[in-house]
Amino acid sequence: MFKLFSLQISKWKLILLAGDSVVYSISVLLALYGNPKLDLEPWKFAATHSTSLLLVGLTYVLVLYIADAYDYQQDYRRWSNIAQLILSGLVGTLAVIVLFYFPLGAFVGRTLLIIQAAVFIGLLVLWRLTFSALALPQRLQRRVLIVGAGGCGQRIIEALCRRPRSGLKALGFIDDDPGKIGTEIAGLPVFGNSAQIHEIVHHHKANLVVVAITHQKSSSLIKALTKIYWNGCQLMDMPSLYEFLSGKVPIEHISDSWFYLNSIKNKKIYYQHLKRLFDLGLAFIGLALGWPLFLLSALAIKVDSPGPIFFQQERLGKDSKPFKILKFRTMFQDAERLGPQWASSKDPRITRVGRVLRKLRLDELPQLLNILRGDMSFIGPRPERKVFIEEFQKLVPDWRPKQSPGESSNGMVQCGFKEKIPYYSYRLMVKPGLTGWAQVMYPYVSSLEQTREKLQYDLYYIKNMGFFLDLAIIFKTVRIVFFGRGT
Repeated sequence: MFKLFSLQISKWKLILLAGDSVVYSISVLLALYGNPKLDLEPWKFAATHSTSLLLVGLTYVLVLYIADAYDYQQDYRRWSNIAQLILSGLVGTLAVIVLFYFPLGAFVGRTLLIIQAAVFIGLLVLWRLTFSALALPQRLQRRVLIVGAGGCGQRIIEALCRRPRSGLKALGFIDDDPGKIGTEIAGLPVFGNSAQIHEIVHHHKANLVVVAITHQKSSSLIKALTKIYWNGCQLMDMPSLYEFLSGKVPIEHISDSWFYLNSIKNKKIYYQHLKRLFDLGLAFIGLALGWPLFLLSALAIKVDSPGPIFFQQERLGKDSKPFKILKFRTMFQDAERLGPQWASSKDPRITRVGRVLRKLRLDELPQLLNILRGDMSFIGPRPERKVFIEEFQKLVPDWRPKQSPGESSNGMVQCGFKEKIPYYSYRLMVKPGLTGWAQVMYPYVSSLEQTREKLQYDLYYIKNMGFFLDLAIIFKTVRIVFFGRGT
């Protein structure tokens, strides 16, 4: 850390800034050498307009700073962070156009601006990917202590094992159960109890404490956690870290209040107002560019098997409002004569052409019309059938571990009722989508347990929905469509 006018400045932020400056300088040089309309030698032009070029660079830096792109512990290998960098670069370019292109058109020519912006955004992403790949796993690694050595804490260890290059290193557990102290759980030691948190954090140089306790926390534990927080140690609850590592919300370890409190932190006012315009724009572009695919798909369906080209089915949208979803038919006629069934990746009801259409997601193209009608959004949870939603929302007994010896003999106490798949009704708070986080992360479901798993991705999207995440989903969808990945 460096100190400047009593401000602590991390050397890693300075490294990011230095790298961005180099990236900007390279983008300007390439734009100058690649601009056929330049009336001066590139070096002479750069020297003559050095002040103006510096101001353009500072504009980009300011936009990146506002977008919180100098948080050096962010993993810039994640799709959401890559999307944020790209969008920040585009916003920076827009700011440059407003501030410099119109007032100084003779200086910042259109060709120069386009080349410079494209190169800058591309190199910026490449630079940040390299930074995270080299620095995050070791030099910027955060040392993690987990409060709670039960199933909740062990699930964090499993998630960390699946993300070995996350930049997080688990040191061990803290637990108030005397029988666990001094033992090893999931290969990690249990150092002591909550009264010793401050000493354990200091001794092991931990800089992140994860609270993995599902039951009510004692006042002494809260005081201890508050103390280490004010001494510079970061605190995080288990669900928040788990969703960071896995991209899904652990429904077994959250409550309605947790979801509410964490959702309102993400302000979505402008996003909610602009998303409809975003949907309409993408739908019109999709229809304008995709009409040849519409014709080819329709012809292939007609030739391959008897039956209609399109398939319509009632689904439930936002606030349980029913609507007719439109798709290209991918199954044989009367595929559900035995009643509603889940589709699977090797479903015998799927036609030859249907299998190709599903692989490339072309069967979803007619839903652009659903988007124009306002039934759907471009991005959101997939629309589900009423019969399945009613099944998933059935109330079943909710059980918790007993908290006193007199409560129960088998260790569990009924504490009310919950949905068969907890929080499934939350999917109906937003418009369903043509594509979404759950679709690109976990495409097919054919069982109740897989539906539960996919819901965790849907809840992650609902909680974190915004333009950056939408952009990441679009990139992943394009990759699936063009490279045929997914089922």
